[in-house]
Amino acid sequence: MNRLRWLMLIAILILLLACETGCVGRRVVLVPAGDPVQLAEPVRAYVYIKVEGKRERSRNRILLPEGWWALPDPK
Repeated sequence: MNRLRWLMLIAILILLLACETGCVGRRVVLVPAGDPVQLAEPVRAYVYIKVEGKRERSRNRILLPEGWWALPDPK
């Protein structure tokens, strides 16, 4: 019986440690579709560019600096 208690205590401690490192302190904020957002850190991403009046995806990822705004397609 004593061994079972120790195993349960260890299991509870592992569960609490896992939850603390992955669950506590994290927050998800949902932004309504169509709202502009400001980048909180630099992002490397593909972008669309206009070539002869048509939209084309860039060949390479470019660096979008922290603080830039991302807006939805105006269509």
